[in-house]
This record gives sequence, structure tokens and C-alpha cells, in this order.
Amino acid sequence: MARVVALALLAGSVLVAVGAQGATAESVERSAAERCSEFHRFGAQPVDVAKTGDGQTALAQVRWGYHESIGCFLALDDDALAALRGAGPPGSLPGGETDDSRRCFEHHRFGAEPVDVAKTVNGQTVLARLSWGYDESIGCYLTLDSAAINTLRAADLAATAEPSPAEKRIEWTNCGSNLECGSLDVPADYRSPEADTIKIAVNVLRTASPEQRIGYLLVNPGGPGGSGVELVASGEGFADQLLERFDIVGFDPRGVGESEPAFSCGASGEQLKLLAAIDMPIDSPDDIAAGEAAANLCIQSMGPVGGLLHSEYVARDMDEIRKALGADQISYLGFSYGSTLGVWYATLFPQSVRAMAVDGADNPVDPASTRQERIEEAIEEVAPFADSLDQALAACDDWKQCPIYNRGNPVAYFREAVTKLDLVNQAANGNPRAGGLGVLTTLYSQDYWPYLWQGLYRLRNNDPSVLLEFALLQLGEDPAAASFTEHVNCLDSQTLYPELDRDTLLADAEAAEAVLEERFPLLALMFPPLPSACLFYDQFAPDPLQGPLDGGNVPILVIGNHSDPATPFGESEELATDTLTNGYLIETSHITHVVYPNNECVNHHIHQALINLVYPDERRVVCESQK
Repeated sequence: MARVVALALLAGSVLVAVGAQGATAESVERSAAERCSEFHRFGAQPVDVAKTGDGQTALAQVRWGYHESIGCFLALDDDALAALRGAGPPGSLPGGETDDSRRCFEHHRFGAEPVDVAKTVNGQTVLARLSWGYDESIGCYLTLDSAAINTLRAADLAATAEPSPAEKRIEWTNCGSNLECGSLDVPADYRSPEADTIKIAVNVLRTASPEQRIGYLLVNPGGPGGSGVELVASGEGFADQLLERFDIVGFDPRGVGESEPAFSCGASGEQLKLLAAIDMPIDSPDDIAAGEAAANLCIQSMGPVGGLLHSEYVARDMDEIRKALGADQISYLGFSYGSTLGVWYATLFPQSVRAMAVDGADNPVDPASTRQERIEEAIEEVAPFADSLDQALAACDDWKQCPIYNRGNPVAYFREAVTKLDLVNQAANGNPRAGGLGVLTTLYSQDYWPYLWQGLYRLRNNDPSVLLEFALLQLGEDPAAASFTEHVNCLDSQTLYPELDRDTLLADAEAAEAVLEERFPLLALMFPPLPSACLFYDQFAPDPLQGPLDGGNVPILVIGNHSDPATPFGESEELATDTLTNGYLIETSHITHVVYPNNECVNHHIHQALINLVYPDERRVVCESQK
């Protein structure tokens, strides 16, 4: 019925070992040091540790090292220790110290207060705090929290960045009123940026008030698979305040719309046919072979780039767009899945973000250390659709307005009508999910409920046209083609949670299927038990993310909607309060997927953040609902 989202969170501190109690960088094989630098995405060059005392700052260089019991650490040699001890009086430990931190402080005679790690960039010093810790295998060490890691990571990227070459600039052509279109070549694989390239389509809606212009606002409409080029070309969905102050930039993510190559995953209907041949539970060699073949169609059709369409690389493409625009920083507004791209971008390139707001925001990082947690997350993802369906059917309370009133029992009418959903499936080139998607799409806004009623009425009378029209909004021109949305979500799951191996995912799918069918019986009537090719993406999974996906301490405004039919409010809440290191939550209630620009209070906060760089005084603010 519903895809189980395979998510888990792995996060840890960087350890800084000190003195003879830790291994030094010279004792580590070069491959290990390189791996640490690549893992944390900073420290390719020696990092400075700074301690300020008596108005002077003492600097000591440290390098990556590696220890089997703790992994990567930054090694301080004796000269570094001497420099830090000599930077002013040692002071005393604060009152809340632990026995371990007291022992380390008294042994090394510095660190009563948190020590700064410094990275010099373009003549300025970027600081990150670190504190004492203790481990029996190595003794005393200094820990860097995620904010410190992101600070150093951003500084290292800035220090090593090269100016964009002239050929990276976008050649714009006029394509409408105040609208310009172009494209940009970006690396297909950022692990080998000098190799093959792909083309990203971009456009920009120039402000009609250039004297008030702030800069560029990059936008994404969601998906995965939504076209930012189409969003910007329409000019719709942006309040005048944004149109007056920004050049608004749209782009088609890799594999989408006018970007090249286009997404392809076998011939029309080929993947669906392979998946339909699989018997649940998936345990026979033939079923496993069919699942692997279904997943591999995307690689066979597109080559290696088929496995490189994940959100991390889209975020890296976004920074290539920023550089090609000649902008030091950009502002960002993302809707729905666009929130995930925003979090990735802020995490990877925090210094490139001027301001950010996301609406209809899902949390890309969910707790998933146990099967129960993963099933609960699946329930949370599906529940808003079930609630919206219940509300839409309950709203059918007048036979004059609602053709499925059925003497006050529209639920019974629904149950009978959906037995004919195969008529929608057949009209959608045999896609067995089309009918169910047609129903779900009518739930994205309360304004669509009359189409649901009319669609079910016509379907019962053997006319699938209304629900087919809504299904095609999701499925596109070729309704039997493999799902781009599912493909990207599968790649992202592999990137974020590689520890969830195939056996775990197969067992999760079987357990979740039974729970979801029991919990949401009306939704279960609409979808056949078709497995997901996602279960077999371990064959070409992209590299896992190293470090937390936490927004890089960038202030991010998150719009959460209690009545969102597609994104649970709990997901927006978790994103703002748990996942992001610097999130602000605006909560409201509208029966629609995204709120902006249809709520004056929400609009105010988004405009304050994006235009004036002003965020709420409180981390959580309520905006009253507006019709």
C-alpha cells in the first residue's frame, strides 16, 4: 500500500585527541587521514586551534589522525599544547564540570573555558568552540559539536573555492515579460567534477523595481520532480513584496523538465510489469531477481547518472547556479520537497545562504533505529491522507451539493465506487496505482473535494475521466513510466541510512503492510499490494552522508500546517525543533498542502525573514487560520 520510508539518524562528535595520550597524524596512514578529511568535509589543510589570553591569541596547528576505537580525531602535538598552555592564566573549571573534565583540565593546564578552533579565510578568522571529554582508550580529548563541524566545513570550502570560470556564467535569453532563460553545465558526479557534465535548465524573473532589488531568490516547488522553471515562468504564487525585492530564480533539478538528460527508467510500463510479477513476501530467487531488474532499469536507461539524482547532488547543483549568477549568497524559498533541498543546501553550503524559508516542510531525518520507530514514521506519513479523506467524505452532507450523499452514507458509496478504480488504471496505460493517486490528489486542497465527489460518482457509472485527470497531475504524460519521485526518495534513503540493509527493508515492508492496511482500511481499498523497487536500490546506492543533516546553523523559517493533507504537522515540527540547529516554527491550520501566500500572518513572517533578515522573537509562533 504505502512505501515505508527507510530513515535513521547517525550523528557523532569529532574527537580532538591531545598530547601523548592520542595518536598523532604522522602515525596514521595517508589513506586514513584523507578519509577523515573527506568524511567531515574540512581539514584538508591543517586546522588552527586558538586560545586567547591577556589580549593575545596563541595558535597551534593540528592535523587529522585516526584511532580504531574512536575513528577520526584532530591531533595536538606537544608544541600545540605548549602554545595553548601559555596563552594566559589557566583559570578554573566552571561549576558544572565532570570528574573527567577536571582531570583533563588539571593535567593539561588549559581549557577551563571552551577552547576556540580557528580557521583563517580571506584574512578573517572563523571560530568554533570545543570542550573537554575523556575516553579510557585514548585519555583526554576535545570534542567539536555539529555547529563547530559545520563552521569549519564552511570555512574550508570557502578557503579552497576557486572563482567560477567565465564559461560557467549563464547566457540569458529573453523568454517573456521580465523573464530570461538559460542553462548551466554542472558535474554529473561531484566525486569526479572534471569528468562528464549534465545540463541544468534555469530561468529568472527580474524584479520590476531594480532600485529596490536585494538579490536573488532561488525557489523550488516540491516533488521530487517539480519544475522550478515552470513555477517562475508562471509568475504565480509570489506576493508583490518578493517580486519587488528579488530576481526570482527557478531551475529544473537534474532529471526534471528541460534539464538534460531527462529521467528514464526502462520502457513505458516495463518496471511496473516486473514489480507486478513479484509475490509478497519477497523471498524466492525469482522474486528477488525481478526486483533487482526493476531497480536497475534506471541505470540501464541513463547510465551512472541515473544513480546520481539524489537531493545532495541537487543541492550541489544549486550552489553551481549561485556561482554562475555571480552571487556571494542567495536567499531560498522551498515548498514541500523543496524544504528538503533547502536543508541539504544549508547543511552543505551554510555560508552561501543569505536567508531561507520553507513551507509544507517535511523532515528528511526521522528516528528509525528500530522497526517499530520506522513503522510509526510510515503511519505518520500516511495518516494525513486518511484524515483528509474522512473529512472530505464527512463534508458530503447535502444531496443537492454532493452526488455521493447516498442518503447520508457517502462512505458506503466510496467503498462501492473504488471497486471500479481499475477503469482509471486501464485508462492510465495500465498503471495499477493510478486510480488511488487520482483520489489522493483531490485531497491536496479543500477546494478539490467537489472533484472527488464528482469523480467517485462518475466512476460508479463507469466514467473514470475525472479521477484520471487528477492522476495524470501526478503521473505526467506517460502514466505507466517509473516514478521519478519514488526514485529520488529511494536514493535519498540510501544516502541517509545505509545501515538499513536489504533484509531489514524487506522485513520492514512486510510488517508495515499489515499495520497500514489495518490502520487505514479505506486507503487500503485503493492500492494493490505492489512492492517498491526501492527495496533493491542497494545495488547502486550513492555515497552515504557523513555528518548530520542539520541546516548548518543557518536560521531557517519552517511553516507547519496542522491540516496539511500531504505533510504531517509533526514532520514540520520535528524539522524545526529537532533536526535543524537554528530552526523557527510558524504553525497554522489550512486544509491545503502549502500555505504561502494565502495567510497574511505567514506571509509577514516569510517576508520579514527573506527581505529583512528578521526572524521571530520566539522559536515557535502561531498564525491563525484564514479562509
